[in-house]
Amino acid sequence: MSNAELNKNAVLDPQEQPVWEENPRIVKPILGIDDKPNTWWESLLYGWQHTLVDISPFVLPLLVATAAGLGPDEGAVWVSRGLFGMGLATLLQTTFGNKLPIIQGPSATVTGALTSVVALYGMPAMWGAILVGGLIEMLLGATKVLGVLRKMFPVVVSGVVVMSIGYSLGRTAVGWMIGDGSASNFILAAATILLIFILQFTTKNIANGIISRGSIFFSIWIVGLGLAGVMGKVDWALVASKPWFAFPGFFPYGGPGFGWKFVGGAIIGVFVGYLGSIVESIGDYAATCAVSGETYRVKHMNKGIMAEGLGCIIASIFGGIPVSSYTQNIGIISTTKIASRYVVKVSACILLLYGLSPKFGALLVAIPRSIIGAVFVIVCGSIVTSGIQLVSSAKPTTANSFLVGTTMLFAVGIPVYATYGISQWTKAQTPLIQLFLTNTVVIAVLVGIVLHLLLNVAFKGEQEEIEE
Repeated sequence: MSNAELNKNAVLDPQEQPVWEENPRIVKPILGIDDKPNTWWESLLYGWQHTLVDISPFVLPLLVATAAGLGPDEGAVWVSRGLFGMGLATLLQTTFGNKLPIIQGPSATVTGALTSVVALYGMPAMWGAILVGGLIEMLLGATKVLGVLRKMFPVVVSGVVVMSIGYSLGRTAVGWMIGDGSASNFILAAATILLIFILQFTTKNIANGIISRGSIFFSIWIVGLGLAGVMGKVDWALVASKPWFAFPGFFPYGGPGFGWKFVGGAIIGVFVGYLGSIVESIGDYAATCAVSGETYRVKHMNKGIMAEGLGCIIASIFGGIPVSSYTQNIGIISTTKIASRYVVKVSACILLLYGLSPKFGALLVAIPRSIIGAVFVIVCGSIVTSGIQLVSSAKPTTANSFLVGTTMLFAVGIPVYATYGISQWTKAQTPLIQLFLTNTVVIAVLVGIVLHLLLNVAFKGEQEEIEE
């Protein structure tokens, strides 16, 4: 179809309209969205790659479990349940959602809100808020209202939110990496980061680049089980206590009407996290379309957000935390030029198998936190870089410069001052006010949207581009 025909269809059907004016450059892949590899082993290989590029599915559930006061044993269970939930959500997205080659996994944005909410309101209120947030997200996509509301969170807001996510989670990652300050923590963390860099940059021509693209995955096993095992830092008893196979079960922490609570402050706090996840996903869909040879249209956004909301609900039924699109997997598509959603469905099936093996989750939890923290520092760095790339694709205006700088300073500075400068006053406030004062991601979402509406919409600052 020619560009003229596409534009004509976009005028006739609002769902065919491009989402942003700043769509990234479209790249023609080797395998398109609806193409399949020639052999089954290629499908398995390409699908397996997608499960190796990000440690977030193993770390983010642990962050929430730790904030909820749970120990390593239960944390391992949360990892398995999260993997099972992301497999189901990925199948849903690629089959019935926007049908883009996107992995669904625990949302870094929502995780930032969950860690605050569960500490302030408890687990029953957290699960209730997850359900309500998922329902609202699903309805936002199903009612197609995002076609109108997308003006509230353009690419510049999406980018600054993603940057704040990387910073917020990165602080926790650094804390895990340093731990109690012992020499063994520094040795294991340094060895992990060094090995990731070595595998990433020196093995690109080995095994078709699989080792390079799986540098994080391989480093975890080599340092986490090899070096840490020799040093006696691996909790093998935890691994031995878990079965090889176990179905996650339905509503392991209660459910609506039998254990979950619906608390206004918790719902607002978690939904702000959902809102940040929506903003991030809108950016991820654009990047996915760009590297998959597809024009990013409103239909992708509406169907994708609807499927993500439903995926969050399904994940919570099995005890998994909310899911969202994964930016790191877009990098795999960009590198390999394999944009087949069939391949991503294979990835989803592999994730389901991971989730059905509690021993696998326990193995990851048994690895010293200094190693997981070191890995997550690298991952958070990638998240920040993704945010910077989104911001750089926005119009180079003075208004956008003010928006990015002011939002980041508020998002970083307010929690630090509220936690350390006026800690006693902060603790005396209601849990909802504490959430808005101490959560970096929540502050970034709210300030970013407000400044965009003020500077770009009310003052029309986006019309004044900086002269280069």
